[in-house]
Amino acid sequence: MRGKEFLISGLVLIILTGGVIPHVYAVNYGIGVNPNEELVWVCKVCNNAEMDSILGSDWDSMGIFTNLSRGTKMKWKINTAEINDTVSSIEYYIWFWNLKDDWGVNDNSSQINFFVDPNDYPENYNFLNFTSFVPFWFPIPVGEYIGGLSLNLNLWYNVDNRVLPTLNVVIPKDDISPGYPNKEISIIAIYNDRGVLSSYKLYGEGNTVIIDIALEDLPFYVIPSLIGLFIAFSLGTIFYILKKKGILRRIIKSQVN
Repeated sequence: MRGKEFLISGLVLIILTGGVIPHVYAVNYGIGVNPNEELVWVCKVCNNAEMDSILGSDWDSMGIFTNLSRGTKMKWKINTAEINDTVSSIEYYIWFWNLKDDWGVNDNSSQINFFVDPNDYPENYNFLNFTSFVPFWFPIPVGEYIGGLSLNLNLWYNVDNRVLPTLNVVIPKDDISPGYPNKEISIIAIYNDRGVLSSYKLYGEGNTVIIDIALEDLPFYVIPSLIGLFIAFSLGTIFYILKKKGILRRIIKSQVN
């Protein structure tokens, strides 16, 4: 009898404490872009003279800012997207910033790697290996990833993933090296749910926008075309199924009679 009472007491204790013990689970991070996918960004604002003053005259001669100016576009074409136990990575072809819609042959190829677990990064980590000071792509779910990564980022970075996954960056004057940057700069980088940078704004003194880059949306005429193609495909499929089953013939025959 005492054993039965002990068992019941144990079950009650488990039930009562079940709601108190937090649920610990690991997030499975993935890649939100696919091979052969193309991504295009457009530069809406670029104050070249101010950038020369802040980062030096060669700021647009290398990396992601190569040839950047107002009205130019940059394109990536994803080559591979892979993930293993420790690293997720994408390789892509890149067409640097230009004014032409006829892209021609790619200018270069590059690769971005991230640890699968954001906790694997060392303390006081930064993105100085990116000339933009932030990546243009993150693993997904991006909000959770940069939230975990924020624990190891240095004081320049602040993560806000309450609504849109956002990296807020403030780099004080001379904080990278003497004279670099020559003035304090701040950056707001917003990412979409696929981990792709959708908005990048670099500010100077007085919250003046010096660079404004945005992920280019599909042209307005593409969306109706895609809808039209989907409807046509769906109607064609329905017509084929009805014909295959002989239903269409019976419908036409009944209408004639």
